[in-house]
Amino acid sequence: MSIVIYNDYVVQRHARPMVDGMFEATGTVEKDGEVVESSDPLGYYPAFESAIAAGIDWAKSWVNVHG
Repeated sequence: MSIVIYNDYVVQRHARPMVDGMFEATGTVEKDGEVVESSDPLGYYPAFESAIAAGIDWAKSWVNVHG
């Protein structure tokens, strides 16, 4: 998990290791200590960094539309 502050929201990106060596990406958006949105799995990536990038892109996009 990695946390970033973006437009007054806390966006968290997650990369969960899978048994086949891939990483499942998800994201979470928080405001004032409360989770306001969580993604479903965003896809599976061969590298941790790619999964983290997908999670942060999703969370920032959510904030841009709903924030």
